[in-house]
Formats: sequence, C-alpha cells, structure tokens
Amino acid sequence: MPETITYPSYEFIQVSAGGGIGRLVLNRPEVLNALTPEMMAEIIAALEILEADDAVRALLITGAGRAFSAGGDAGFLEKLIDYRPFEIKDTVYAFFGKGVRNLKMFPKPTVAAVNGPAAGAGFEIALACDFRVASSKALFHQSWIHLGLISPLGGMYLLPRLVGLARANEILLLGRQVDGAEAAAMGLVNETVTHEELDATAARLAGRLADGPPLALRAMKEGIRRGMESTLAAEWEHSVYVQGLLIDSEDYAEGVRALVERRKANFKGR
Repeated sequence: MPETITYPSYEFIQVSAGGGIGRLVLNRPEVLNALTPEMMAEIIAALEILEADDAVRALLITGAGRAFSAGGDAGFLEKLIDYRPFEIKDTVYAFFGKGVRNLKMFPKPTVAAVNGPAAGAGFEIALACDFRVASSKALFHQSWIHLGLISPLGGMYLLPRLVGLARANEILLLGRQVDGAEAAAMGLVNETVTHEELDATAARLAGRLADGPPLALRAMKEGIRRGMESTLAAEWEHSVYVQGLLIDSEDYAEGVRALVERRKANFKGR
C-alpha cells in the first residue's frame, strides 16, 4: 500500500487528495486568486508533496470563487517598479518561473478546471497543464502587453503550438480576450461546459487519467514534451529505449492479461 501522506495547511492555496486525484485550489477569492511570490512558494511546495505521493496519479487545479486567477497581485506589481534586474530574477522568477515550470514538468497528468477569468500568470498556469476544461464563464487574457511586458512563463512558446501563430499573435500582441466558447473552438481548451458542469467534468477527466497506467503516462508526457523540442530521428531512438522499460513492467503484463480476459486493467505503477 502507498504510504499515507498528510498535506499541510496553506495560507493561500488548498491541497487535498483522494481517489487517486490530487486537488490544488488557488484560494484568494477576495482578489480573484491574484498571485504573489508567497502564494507561488506554496504552490511549489505543494507540487513537491503531490509528486511524492504515490496515491496521487493525476492533479486537478482550479480557483476558489469566481476566478481561476487574475494573474499577478496588483500590490506586488506596483512594488516591482522599484526592483532592479537581479532583484526581479531572484524574487519574481525564483517563485513565478519555478512554480509554472515545475507544473509543466510535473510527471503526473494535470488538468486545469478554468472556472472564470485566467489572466497573465493565471493564464500561464492553465497553459502549463496537460488538459484544460473551461467553464462557460471562463475568460482567457494574456494581459502582459497592457503592462508593457512579455509573456515570460512559457506562453510565447506554448500558445502558438496550441492555437496557431495567427491567433496567438492576436492574444499575445493585442491582448485580445478569449471566452470559454471561443477557447474550445480554437483548441486552447479541450472542452467548454456550463459553469455548473465544470467540477464534475474536470473530475471525470482527472479520474480517467488516475485510472491509467502511471509509468506509461509519465513516459508519454515526457515523450510529448521532448517531441515539441527534438527531432523525429532522435525521438524514434529514445522511444525504443523507453518502450523496452515499459514492456518490462508489471503494468504491461497486467494490461495484456486484462485485454485477453476482456476486463478493465488494474495498474499499479510498477
């Protein structure tokens, strides 16, 4: 049996686990879950625990209240005016950059349930997830350009690959807002549902992922990420190596037995 892990209480987020799903809730609803370095530090710490918890096979992220996240906290953005470049590197990117990067590199499948506005860094947290399910009340806004800034947390790399260059230019260079329905039409999200259906829909998706083979899902995530940056020849070679490791696993043997016996596989991540 996997070791039972107790999750600490946090000031700015809520973290829980059950049924194979870890749940991380951005929890500053009074300011639309605006992000601060302290909040990002909690996210970084929580991701480390969620990764170490073998009982967690998929991660679901959402926001408390009526927003996913409005992006950087206004008070913090104002303080940045007086920061010098190395202060920005040591304070902003030690937390915001690391937090979003660790989420993108999280080895287990991730689902963002976008329940309302997702702006700036909040948008980029959603982009860093493997799947995005949006509420009809969702609103996506790369608001960086309105502050005279670039999208620094992976958005300039990931967004064109999701929606194409023309639409990405509109969203990034013009700061055009995209609602939930349009987000689904352009491929920014996997699905848009009514606000009332969001939690159940995202939980079903996370549940399907949690029921899957953990070793193969981890390898598939890594392979997809490598494939975005590598060459076909290099990935053919790497995939042969990884497939050999997976065929040698107990999960593969269980998958084959389940296929032959016409039943659902019970994967153990071994």
